[in-house]
Amino acid sequence: MAQKQPNVPPQPHIVQSGDILFDIAQVYYGDGNQWQKIANANNITDPTTLQIGQQLTIPA
Repeated sequence: MAQKQPNVPPQPHIVQSGDILFDIAQVYYGDGNQWQKIANANNITDPTTLQIGQQLTIPA
């Protein structure tokens, strides 16, 4: 999973093999418990349905 650079605005995240919303939130927010914010922004109702190559909007 890509590491976020400090002070860089969030970019769309492309789901890689092994990505889960908790880990993605940890990278972008420093808090995996913020995963629901990403799920809501992307209309994800089942967090186990991420697809490799799927583009996620990471809200500020």
